Amino acid sequence: MKARLISTAVGVPLALGIIALGAYFPLIIDIVLAIIAVMCIVEGLSAKKLNKKLTMLLPCTIFCVLFFLFYSYKAACMVLVFGFIVALYLSMVVNHENLEFPDLSFALTITTMCLLGLWSIEYMFDTKHGTPGLFYVVISLAIPWFSDGGAYFGGSALGKHKLCPKISPKKTVEGAVTGLISGMFIPMIAGVIFTLISFKDSYHVNYINFAIIGLFVSVISILGDLSFSLIKRSCGIKDYGSLIPGHGGMLDRFDSVIFAAPLIMIMDMILPIVTPV
Repeated sequence: MKARLISTAVGVPLALGIIALGAYFPLIIDIVLAIIAVMCIVEGLSAKKLNKKLTMLLPCTIFCVLFFLFYSYKAACMVLVFGFIVALYLSMVVNHENLEFPDLSFALTITTMCLLGLWSIEYMFDTKHGTPGLFYVVISLAIPWFSDGGAYFGGSALGKHKLCPKISPKKTVEGAVTGLISGMFIPMIAGVIFTLISFKDSYHVNYINFAIIGLFVSVISILGDLSFSLIKRSCGIKDYGSLIPGHGGMLDRFDSVIFAAPLIMIMDMILPIVTPV
């Protein structure tokens, strides 16, 4: 608990500092997201020790970096995806004595999920432009993280009924409920702060849409957490890494974000949270 709180106390100001710096140097946000995506992919591959196989590691990480750089070019994306898949199959054929199809499937799934999850944040940041873009970066992290935090502390204080004991023994139904409530309402503070400081009379925050999206995103955040926990359990590991004391690796911290951010991007197209006045 103590290590978790200390890491949070250090990590949150660091994340907010990077986001604030992104208001003046937008490229920083893109670079940081790409680095986090690569780190999550490497940690994910390490669960099956595929990070030690360069013919598997290099295609996954290079594809991630190139996609972040060229995603706005449709033709380039098609070439990158095709090249990535071919590279994985080529790796399996060349190393058929050490690599099997389940390894390829695992690498493809981990890379795709980590890439799309973090790329969704970059897409919203780049397409919303300026302050609205920063707002979407904040809520893409705030909703799943507050949902996760609410579930953790709510479960510790009130938890009696196990949610998925065979996947994650410590998660409880009571924790899930407090997580949903936290993910729905606490991130709205960001809407108030942005409205008072940055949006003012230029943009309007629709709090009803915010709450609806917060609810659905909190639900899928739990799914993301459980999904990556199931991967850890099937691979026989406790955490994906030890980078963040009390949390584990980068992927342990961003597992729910990877599921949450794409849903925010999709739902915001239908129920926009921020609109021009």
